Amino acid sequence: MTQLLISVKNVQEALLALHAGADVIDLKDPDIGALGALDVETTAQIVQTIDGRVIVSATVGEDHASINALCQRIQARADSGVDIIKIAVSDIGYEDDFFGELRKLTSDGIKIVAVFFGDEKINFALLPSLRLAGFYGAMLDTKNKQKTLLACQLKENIHHFVAECSKNGLISGLAGSLKAQHIDCLMPFKPTFIGMRGGVCENNMRKSHLNSAKIQETKNMLLKHNILAGKRLNILRSTLHS
Repeated sequence: MTQLLISVKNVQEALLALHAGADVIDLKDPDIGALGALDVETTAQIVQTIDGRVIVSATVGEDHASINALCQRIQARADSGVDIIKIAVSDIGYEDDFFGELRKLTSDGIKIVAVFFGDEKINFALLPSLRLAGFYGAMLDTKNKQKTLLACQLKENIHHFVAECSKNGLISGLAGSLKAQHIDCLMPFKPTFIGMRGGVCENNMRKSHLNSAKIQETKNMLLKHNILAGKRLNILRSTLHS
């Protein structure tokens, strides 16, 4: 079943997204980049407010001076009670001790998701390394928010990404200026979650306020697809056992 991830920037938006039906509340500051990180204090406030009612994820920013600096940011969010921590695939990920250092965090139970930018070439060869390092998942997003993921990548590549995540035991996410109208195209790929921000904001502007009605509309579309997929699976099982 594909779940709905909604990115929020404060406590008020977190509560709005929760009541509108979001399955995952994602903490992000849209004013400072594609994966802009909220400060630790705001992060802790949102985690306390959500109080375990849904999953909470958080980004840690895109640029880090060192692997140690990245790990400190990850640990700070984990200490705040965040369930899943998202990090950008960057040059740091190609340093010799990267996976060894991240493995220390995942071995402590920290769930880390690597975010690949769809407006860059996708290095599918990294997925097995993520698995071996104990990563929880991987997702596709976009750095340039003027283009959607579907405008940046062929459908075949997106499908392949989700399939390779599944093959490597990783949850998969799709995001990148997506709107409700993209649900029909993406759901056949069966990602673990679909993430949105701008597409569920006023005037489709990611720096604007979230719109509850848009979130509810998107969630309802996901539910319909999930129900249909479940019915098809039941029919297939019945056929195989008849």
